[in-house]
Amino acid sequence: MINPNARAPAAHVPALARILADDSFPNGERAALKRMALDGPAPLALHRFLLRYIDEPWQADVWLSDWRALICALALQREGGFTTERPLGQALAEARFAESRLERLLAAQGDTLRALALRAARQLSSKGIACDWRQFAELLFSRNAEARERINARIARDFYRNLKTKEE
Repeated sequence: MINPNARAPAAHVPALARILADDSFPNGERAALKRMALDGPAPLALHRFLLRYIDEPWQADVWLSDWRALICALALQREGGFTTERPLGQALAEARFAESRLERLLAAQGDTLRALALRAARQLSSKGIACDWRQFAELLFSRNAEARERINARIARDFYRNLKTKEE
């Protein structure tokens, strides 16, 4: 059972992005977190990171795959890549993320969701586009169908509000 005083995963994101972007964070640890795959043995850097920076109730094995995708995505971003001023959907539109990929991302669950979300994070990283990664966390950690639909709707609306068509 989750401690009611524990922060939600999305609430961890600003601090995690700052930690990963900080010059004092070891480069070897950051590199290991960037390179980690979503399957196979997790690097020790992930376990150290989880124990140091994630509230204990969220360290349970059931959340490990979601943390793995989120922390890898954050580690990939330049200078933390976090801003509250650009929602995830807007960032994806600015990165020219394909509508078909967005549709697959928002329909996916489990391992497929984590893989597609990490691909989106890699695209944002390659374009150097910072965004509000709390929405990414909400997408990964959502287990409630209604909440998930709200998250999907928010991402899709922000995407289409900011999508530049070929005519523009």
